[in-house]
Amino acid sequence: MAVYTVLSPEALADAAARFGLPPPERVRPEPRGYVNTSYHLWAGGRRFFLRVNEGKTAADAGFEAEVQRFLFDARYPVPALVPAADGRAFIEVAGKPALLFAYAPGEPTPALEPERCRQAGEQLGRLHELAAGFGGARDNPYGPARVEAWLAPFLRRPAPEPELAAALPLLREALAEARRLPGAPRGLVHGDLFPDNVLWIGDRLSAVLDWEMSCVEAFAWDLGVALCAWAWTGSRSSVQGEPGPGDESPGAGFDRANVRALLAGYGARRRLDPDTAEALPAWTRFAALRFTASRLDAAQGPAAPPERVVRKDWREFRDRLAALRGLGDEGFRELAGLAP
Repeated sequence: MAVYTVLSPEALADAAARFGLPPPERVRPEPRGYVNTSYHLWAGGRRFFLRVNEGKTAADAGFEAEVQRFLFDARYPVPALVPAADGRAFIEVAGKPALLFAYAPGEPTPALEPERCRQAGEQLGRLHELAAGFGGARDNPYGPARVEAWLAPFLRRPAPEPELAAALPLLREALAEARRLPGAPRGLVHGDLFPDNVLWIGDRLSAVLDWEMSCVEAFAWDLGVALCAWAWTGSRSSVQGEPGPGDESPGAGFDRANVRALLAGYGARRRLDPDTAEALPAWTRFAALRFTASRLDAAQGPAAPPERVVRKDWREFRDRLAALRGLGDEGFRELAGLAP
């Protein structure tokens, strides 16, 4: 879990009041996620989700609110955003922007399998289809420049730990490629479509959560993130079931059925245009690099007691990156069913 900003009952009651709600009858910190501080609130006979955005600006929160309202009005499966009592989209809590959402029913994503990957891909295709009607603008806050800044301290470190030292050539090569990513069609993207940002009612996808990383970027970026998140099985590096040195999970690798199911779901909603398909291998490699870098950076802080913050293993995305670079463009296209 992540709870960086600990709020007293009085502070939570004050926050609820600024959203026009009575003092909460019950409060529970959200045990998942590690970027923001989140609380479930029960107030006035209803359940809500309060998210305190760590390290975000008012402009960031405003853009996310604009995305939420746009998608909700389009009947996309997002939770309703609850406006503040004064009509604003968010309030400040402990000096940080905080948004309140209506509770979205559903269960976390269970074990990944092709049908769930297909539905995730379908919703991504629907999002990109809707993007033509979205007028907001926000550059990708996690583009190559940010990734390079995250990696800079590790690339300069004279004697890092052995496992990181062994990964540095891979990271340098991937960073050089990230400086020349291919152009591709752009629009509104989620930017973080991981299984833990999706809820299910039975076998039906019921909600897509956490739009704080949404921005205007190449659609290939969104697909690359989703493929890294939904189509990898196991925990250590290999491709198609072939273990690498020190592999703790011989079955680890990109699952062909899940890759193709996600892309088939996407194509059922929005045609995978040739430029996006051509750019997809490079953008998927960049997605693996981006989450390797952010996890390395997150391991350095912010400071919080270990019982309140779970650190995610940077090696999981190092392994994806190594597998993708091993495949190359042609191997990726064959895996994804995109080969001519």
